Amino acid sequence: MKKFIAMVLTVVMALSLVACGGEKVESHELKMGRVLGAAHGTKCFATAVAVVEGDKVVAAFIDEYQFMSGDQLISVPNAENYTASLAEGVKLVSKRVDTAVYSKNMADKAGSTVAIDKNYDAIQAHVAGKTIAELEAEIAGEMAADAVAGATLVDNAGYIAVIIEAAKAAQNATAVTYEGSLEALSLKSALGAAHGTKCFAETTVLTDGEKVVLAFIDEYQFMSGDQLISVPNAENYTASLAEGVKLVSKRVDTAVYSKNMADKAGSTVAIDANYDAIQAHVAGKTIAELETLVAGEAEAVVDAVAGATVVDAAGYIKAIIDVAKA
Repeated sequence: MKKFIAMVLTVVMALSLVACGGEKVESHELKMGRVLGAAHGTKCFATAVAVVEGDKVVAAFIDEYQFMSGDQLISVPNAENYTASLAEGVKLVSKRVDTAVYSKNMADKAGSTVAIDKNYDAIQAHVAGKTIAELEAEIAGEMAADAVAGATLVDNAGYIAVIIEAAKAAQNATAVTYEGSLEALSLKSALGAAHGTKCFAETTVLTDGEKVVLAFIDEYQFMSGDQLISVPNAENYTASLAEGVKLVSKRVDTAVYSKNMADKAGSTVAIDANYDAIQAHVAGKTIAELETLVAGEAEAVVDAVAGATVVDAAGYIKAIIDVAKA
């Protein structure tokens, strides 16, 4: 009798893994991490996001920010409010957003025939499916520029290195279970204005087109203060900034920014913990569910997100929705 019961349980468990169409449902434990780094030279800094399953990189995303001058530059969101923080004529740009101008500079100065965003895309495709150890071994030697199919950047190894750091950061993050094929997933990132006019948000979303699987939020702001850590390569941006001003990531400078929140608004939850709470809330929810949530009162959204106290919780969730739908 015990043997019969065990066999029945085994059959039931096997059936539970089979979809209505008779195919097994894939189940994946996924994590997301993001880091800032200096992937290429000293004039810019990189942001790298990695999604991992165990020790394998499932997907990655790269962008870089640089201070530049030029009328054709698009600049980051809320740019009209940063003029007092920047030297005259200087703009802060995303190389992906301003790929046309930046890629033309690459072509004029170095004869490049591949746009900067296409180079990033080629590197992202190259790392997908590889383990952290494989990528570390790859960049340990003298990696040729043509090792990454479709990429022409001489600093391929530098970009892969920041992706490795992002993947390691992801391993320390909270996992979510995704049931479905990894081929259905897309990793998307965009800039926006989720909160006020003094900063801009960088929002990254892993989605299957219907559901937000994972999300990551950070914001950048120009601030002054000796205790600020600032973004990578900061020592090289002084000529581009007004005296005493620094560009900071609110996650990296969470201690200083969160103290300001506490002093000015009585906040008891750090800014990075607020971001984390919002990310945890959206993970696994459909885009339609999130749209219904943010269609209500802003205060109700704050109440709905456990662990978050930021009044603009709805703004951050709207940013996540916009990226997921892009």
